[in-house]
Amino acid sequence: MSIKINLSKLNTYILAVSGGLDSMVLLDYLIKNGYKLVVVNFNHQKRSEAHLEHLSIEKICELHFIPYHYIKLKIKTGNFQEEARNLRYENLEMVADLYHTPYIMTAHHQDDLVETIIMKLIRGSNLLGYSGMQKETKIGNYVYLKPLLDYSKEDLKDYAVNNQVTFMEDASNLTDDYLRNRIRHHVVPLLKDENDVLTHFSNFSNQVYQASSYIRELSKQQFDETLTIHLESFKTLHVALQTDMISYLLETYNINRSYEKITSILKQLLSNKPNIQIKLSQDYRLVKAYLKANIIFHDVDQIKKELPALTISHNKVDLHKYSIELCYNKLDFPIQIRRRLPGDLLMFPFGRKKLGRYLIDKKIPTSKRDDLIVIVDQNNTILWIPNLYINQTLGKDNTIYLSLKESYT
Repeated sequence: MSIKINLSKLNTYILAVSGGLDSMVLLDYLIKNGYKLVVVNFNHQKRSEAHLEHLSIEKICELHFIPYHYIKLKIKTGNFQEEARNLRYENLEMVADLYHTPYIMTAHHQDDLVETIIMKLIRGSNLLGYSGMQKETKIGNYVYLKPLLDYSKEDLKDYAVNNQVTFMEDASNLTDDYLRNRIRHHVVPLLKDENDVLTHFSNFSNQVYQASSYIRELSKQQFDETLTIHLESFKTLHVALQTDMISYLLETYNINRSYEKITSILKQLLSNKPNIQIKLSQDYRLVKAYLKANIIFHDVDQIKKELPALTISHNKVDLHKYSIELCYNKLDFPIQIRRRLPGDLLMFPFGRKKLGRYLIDKKIPTSKRDDLIVIVDQNNTILWIPNLYINQTLGKDNTIYLSLKESYT
């Protein structure tokens, strides 16, 4: 089986090489066809053979005057495969920056594509995820290339035999410790016995990717530069577009997403509740406030910040221009400052109203309600809420002036 790759030879490509069959075949092909390369090898520090692979790859690069980077990864506790993958991408992008090129190349092939799609179906994903992998994917400033996706593992073995490509087998690939290995060893062989599964999975991948790309273009058109969901128009859209808009938002903020999370968010956005906060991660909330929804940064430190100092004076000239005049007959001192509490009441000439109801009537977004500054007397009678309420039921005999720091008014 011959391999043919059609990429510009004017570019420099950062190539990840493990020493296994796939990447060694790709390295051999690219060298023989005159591509400009920078080779990167990762040592995950789990196998003694990794050092031998490094020496073998380094020797080839020295022979062909190819820049070579050997990187030892330190994997912390947690999901080893996911963390290792993230560290590899991070380091590949650093090397790409060093050589002023956006092109990063890996040796994924058709069998990898089948395994990836099955894994996505098992674990759950969105439409784009179910398409598996593409030959070219732009991630930020980088272009990830997988030029072997049209070729099977058997094709690569044939190439290795015909071109005398030496490689080493990673012993961890022979175990059933990881889901991908179990799929590779037990599921894919059964599928191959039934049909031309590699071709059909490739066709499936292309069709799903085309549909996903079309929907994504429509999704982007629904947003302005603030990435706001305008709920009146959002509710008229097809559910496929609604779910992809939510997925696009989560991707933009690098928030983990799943079908269950997206459908839960959609249900809440379409509900009749005017104010909702949805926790997306440790740092972000999706805030629905009447006719709009936005993702906001959830600054815990800001929420817990100390309350501002309150200044009280009988003479207005003692205060800056951002002060309020409060009239009263009798006031129960001391005057205190706090956040709002359940059951808070506001007094008006026409009667009283719960603060919570008042905030709803004034259409104050839920995300801003917990930040309200509430000024009360010793009996917890609310005197002033900056920019929102002044108690005008206390009488007219006396006058005082209240002021907060300018940034709070």
